[in-house]
Amino acid sequence: MEGMIFTVGLALLIIILVILFFTFIPVGLWITAYFSGVKIGITTLIGMRLRRVIPSRIVNP
Repeated sequence: MEGMIFTVGLALLIIILVILFFTFIPVGLWITAYFSGVKIGITTLIGMRLRRVIPSRIVNP
């Protein structure tokens, strides 16, 4: 029973971390920028998000 509780807790933690990762880091926007030839790194997009700049306004035309 303890192993099952640990497994469920670990699964919930992983799900929460994945959701936070994709909420905070604009992976889709980075892929769009990469394939359209815009030279911008994922760390730059994260920095823009931290500075409360809307990255899609910079990357998208």
